[in-house]
Amino acid sequence: MSDMKADKGRKRDVVIMAELDWGGLYAQSHVMAKGFAKAGHRVFYMNRTLQRWPRLRHLTARLFPKPSLGVVASEEKTPDNITVINLWVGPPLRWMRPLNRFMIKRKMRHYDIQDPILLTYVPTYNCIDLADYVKPAVTSYVCYHNFDADVVVPDLLKSEREIIKRYDLLFADSGFLIKRLERLSDGAKVYPSPPGVHFNLFQSAFRGDESTTRKKICFYGGAGVHLDWKTYNSLCDHYEVVFIAVISQEARSMMDPRIRVLPPVPNHKLPDLLREMDVLTILYNRSDYIDGVIPAKFFECIATGKPVLVSGLQEAKPYSDCVYDTLNSPETAFEIISNLDKTHDLNRINRQFEVGKSADFDARFAFVKSLIDEKLTNL
Repeated sequence: MSDMKADKGRKRDVVIMAELDWGGLYAQSHVMAKGFAKAGHRVFYMNRTLQRWPRLRHLTARLFPKPSLGVVASEEKTPDNITVINLWVGPPLRWMRPLNRFMIKRKMRHYDIQDPILLTYVPTYNCIDLADYVKPAVTSYVCYHNFDADVVVPDLLKSEREIIKRYDLLFADSGFLIKRLERLSDGAKVYPSPPGVHFNLFQSAFRGDESTTRKKICFYGGAGVHLDWKTYNSLCDHYEVVFIAVISQEARSMMDPRIRVLPPVPNHKLPDLLREMDVLTILYNRSDYIDGVIPAKFFECIATGKPVLVSGLQEAKPYSDCVYDTLNSPETAFEIISNLDKTHDLNRINRQFEVGKSADFDARFAFVKSLIDEKLTNL
């Protein structure tokens, strides 16, 4: 702990236990890291740590990362005051805690971190033990998954409940997850921290003739078995379907070969690709897990002003004036697209811009930071 006089006016260090690697798909943790760095804080960004027993391909990807899959750090300079750390620890099991604590101490002793702000997206015992080591002044947990329906080690559900009861601030990125944390915390205050968008950047993808052109149907992001492949494959009969995505091994056998796959690009370059697309899609199959999901790309798609088709997303219902629900029906999807010249009018486009602007990342970051600052003021 540092001297009180030296602390006065000092920008506290920030430690982020991230849900995705710095060089991986763009996520809220990147926005928070850059926001704090821009505000003058030293940020220590912990790349994603294990939440389940790893398979060989997970270990291979960690040991031999492919730069072509990076969409943040690979082509965008990391700010000088962000330090990216690979925390080598085992699966977050209770019986592995002594070994993992040793690994955490061994790694973190190289960094002079002063009673920091801790923001975690990964509610594991490894996070708890990291917090015990760095002794944060304020702790915050952002729930971005329904871990009850996810594939994780069972001990993660135990450690999450410990974090929920111990941490100063609780956030969740969807209405479903807010209710989940409220239930698990016995009624504690849970703040919304939904996905956001760099509004001006994604608005630039709008052309204005999308609803009459209706030729290119696009999905971007991680493509797995959770997608509504039946509808995507059927759309190939009528349109050019383009994925800007990493396709999981399990999903490849489900994908129609007519779907054109482009590699992911840095988030700041994505609107250049989206500009040539006519319809954006987030077509999922509903499940207990998807019920708690509001995709990171949701407000990005809305901000483009282009027609946005969704399915399987309960969290999209409040935005029915901005998106079209296909109800997991290929026929409904085709009908919606066929009628866009009548339904996707200026009022709807302006409504999308209004919602997209309200979801701008600057506002998202400012809200989280204001609550953390309030906690620090009351220390």
